[in-house]
Amino acid sequence: MLPDVDAGPAVLNRFKHAHNDYEHPRPLFDALDKGFESVEVDVWLNGSDIGVSHTGPPFKGSLKALYLDPLKARVDRNGTVNRNGQPFFLWLDLKQGDQALLDAIATQLAEYPMLTRFNDDQASLSGPVTVILTGDDRGKKSLVDRAQPRPYVRDSNSYSPMDPPSDSKWGAYALSYPAFIQWSGEGTIPQAQQRQLTNLLNGAHQLGRQVRLYNCPKTKAWWRAAKASGLDFIGGDDLAGIAEVMAEP
Repeated sequence: MLPDVDAGPAVLNRFKHAHNDYEHPRPLFDALDKGFESVEVDVWLNGSDIGVSHTGPPFKGSLKALYLDPLKARVDRNGTVNRNGQPFFLWLDLKQGDQALLDAIATQLAEYPMLTRFNDDQASLSGPVTVILTGDDRGKKSLVDRAQPRPYVRDSNSYSPMDPPSDSKWGAYALSYPAFIQWSGEGTIPQAQQRQLTNLLNGAHQLGRQVRLYNCPKTKAWWRAAKASGLDFIGGDDLAGIAEVMAEP
């Protein structure tokens, strides 16, 4: 059980997150049509380019064609990604730690001015789209150690109350649900499990980091509990179901 932690900074937004977004019939656009503010994309090295798929070849397409160019076009046209003006998050799940993939990501993302830029010694320059690196631990840490300004920040797949505060390199957590919560997602969340979830979120928010959980129950009961608890990114594969719950008062 995590120690009790008083509530951290107020959570102003809860974002709808499309897990493995590229698996939908219309990558990116199916999520945008339902008002999602966050998508997750698995990326691999494909020659000198960045390919998108779950397991490598064959690829669904390139990161540039499926995501970066359409997001840029939308920002160029509207000044924002979503109609409501909410920030948009593009999670890049590094499926490899190859130096060539890291170089391709750094080079390609630098070409897109709509991405948030992170600086070590001054305020970051907020953009309509924020890239969060997840996946391969060595790879994402190597990328955020590169010269500033950087068009991405990283997450961590582990959490400790003793972690340092958020900074320009490390801004989020992506954590396995079963490592913290043992509720099936059916019925009402048990009091002990609710307390565990609350302590996790309070602790992460006190450190200034947002939280995404994966391997979660695929139920409306879970999404409602997550929403009520202040989980920052509420995600899964059922875009319509998540959108319905998030639209509830």
